[in-house]
Amino acid sequence: MSISLNHSCIVCVFFLFGGVELGALAISHLEDVTDDGIAAMATAKTTAVLLPTTACILRLPQPRARDMLEAGVIVALRSDFNPNAYCCSMPVVMHLACVNMRMSMPESLAALTINAAYALGRSHVHGSLEVNKHGDLLVVNAPRLETF
Repeated sequence: MSISLNHSCIVCVFFLFGGVELGALAISHLEDVTDDGIAAMATAKTTAVLLPTTACILRLPQPRARDMLEAGVIVALRSDFNPNAYCCSMPVVMHLACVNMRMSMPESLAALTINAAYALGRSHVHGSLEVNKHGDLLVVNAPRLETF
């Protein structure tokens, strides 16, 4: 695994303190993050990118989203597309974040949108529906989510 020294790098939990010290915008795979790691991310405004489907599929401890949010960490959510933890359903990601990680619906929605854009260094142009931002919006007229 390589680490880029620019501010848009995303690093793995193995490099948590190095990633924070390098100015990483985001760190992912935080199933075993410590209290010190949470405090360091909050201070540095480094985004915690959580993968609730991966933790569920691989039977790993759920990331400590509630502790991170209460400490002031920016939390983003993502799916996983690996052979060992395959799930690309963002509704499932959001559901597991709410049920297993005790995030509220508004917190999980922000984590999937504006906070995810922040993790990529793009929140100034993506991640929310605002004037002068890029965005796609899909409006579906369906009685249930499962029907489309």
